[in-house]
Amino acid sequence: MTTWDNYDGLKVRFPVAAAVDGQVNSAEKTIRYHIADATAVPSADAVPDENQIAIPAGAFITRAYLVVKTAFTSGGSATLDIGLVNAAGTAVDHDGIDAAVALAALAANKAVVADGASVGGTVTYSSDTYVQATYNTAAFTAGAAYVDVVYIEG
Repeated sequence: MTTWDNYDGLKVRFPVAAAVDGQVNSAEKTIRYHIADATAVPSADAVPDENQIAIPAGAFITRAYLVVKTAFTSGGSATLDIGLVNAAGTAVDHDGIDAAVALAALAANKAVVADGASVGGTVTYSSDTYVQATYNTAAFTAGAAYVDVVYIEG
């Protein structure tokens, strides 16, 4: 292993995979899915945006978080599903990230720890998947958030 002190006195070790003393070469990756305008959240699964990044086939989703930036509102009692679709927009697990997130939980500056069936590192899928949000019961009239999905490749 090669080691030296950089200009501010921190030890630099190469190769990183062989580093010791508490340094970790993490295999985790994160995808951020933006809900820029909740009024555009569909009621049914749809083809992913062409710029959306896929969670690779065989990956394990270890955890996910929904962070609300602007409060969601609805003319009714809408709930939010966060799931996975394939490249064609067909549901792989419609609410696998989180199911039926209540409007009360979608208040500004709140975070929701996702607890869907696809989260927790026990499920893999045989094809690439894409994060997608859909609404239940009623459409949203306002809101903005993002979903961070943390995974490790299988």
